[in-house]
Amino acid sequence: MSYLIGALAAFVLLLVAMTENSRMPVDDPKTHLELTMIHEVMILDNSGFDLGIIMYATPLKFVMYGALITNFFIGGLPLQWSIPAFFFIQFVFALVVGLIESFMARFRMGHNPQFIFILTSVSLMIFFGVLLLLGKFI
Repeated sequence: MSYLIGALAAFVLLLVAMTENSRMPVDDPKTHLELTMIHEVMILDNSGFDLGIIMYATPLKFVMYGALITNFFIGGLPLQWSIPAFFFIQFVFALVVGLIESFMARFRMGHNPQFIFILTSVSLMIFFGVLLLLGKFI
């Protein structure tokens, strides 16, 4: 049962990671139209070292979300299994994000708040479901 909840939470966290990192269903990083460049607004006035730090933050956020997803599955494994499992799950995370980006079209701007609201409500349902299963719900 815990792996089922972990898989559901990993799926929600995958979609949150794609939203947070301005990936394809929510934002298209390849376009340069003013209406679709959510990811570029913060970097328009920066250059040099500051631009490098901002550009480095995107893959770092991506890896951190992958590490959170990995944490759902390797909690009780010994160290000699945890390290290869970490890299394997990071690879699968990147592969799944690439597949989702390849086969999904970008949402219209009006659908993005609905998508984020649905992700928030599903994550709250998972949270309360875990509280109920653990007997910690008042």
